Amino acid sequence: MSYAERVQHWNRLYDQAPEDLRFNVVVGAVVLIGAINMWLTVAIGFPFALLVLLAIAAITAVRLPHAMGWVQPHPEQPGRAQMRIEGADSLYRWNLWYDGLSEPQRAAVLLVILLGAGIINMLLTIGNGFPFGLLFLLAILALVVVRGPYAAGWLVPPAEPRLSPAAQAPLLEQKPAAPPAVSRQVEAQPIPRDQAPS
Repeated sequence: MSYAERVQHWNRLYDQAPEDLRFNVVVGAVVLIGAINMWLTVAIGFPFALLVLLAIAAITAVRLPHAMGWVQPHPEQPGRAQMRIEGADSLYRWNLWYDGLSEPQRAAVLLVILLGAGIINMLLTIGNGFPFGLLFLLAILALVVVRGPYAAGWLVPPAEPRLSPAAQAPLLEQKPAAPPAVSRQVEAQPIPRDQAPS
């Protein structure tokens, strides 16, 4: 079962449940995970709210594609579903730019992003007690969000602007302009009454 089919299955179950039960299940799961996260934070210094953020991300990963209409029937395999994300033109171009880099340049881009996030996270941890590794994990999650849909083939390429047939025709093939209606101009003759007396 593909990711799109799992999303379709779980959202079908969610939509079939009563509305009051939907809210209680989602909130109850987040509160339970938050309690476990709090216990781990007090007991072993686990990053505060990390499990809650991961739980929210998991719920979003299941619910958001359905709500945005990204899960669509497969055109070649009836009964199956596929992911098609339209309108993410900037995301598609970023990935094309990354694909155009050489292997050392790709590694350097990842190193700069992760190293920068790690250094900032360390400074915040030492200075303000910020959860250790949280910003680094969020940077990894952002990379997955940017790169994952493109690598999985979910992004629809941006549509290129189409010119009208008249604009696409070469200039040499265009018909010449029609000649003016008046082929020659008659010289104006002075009216006798306007002539000065001799």
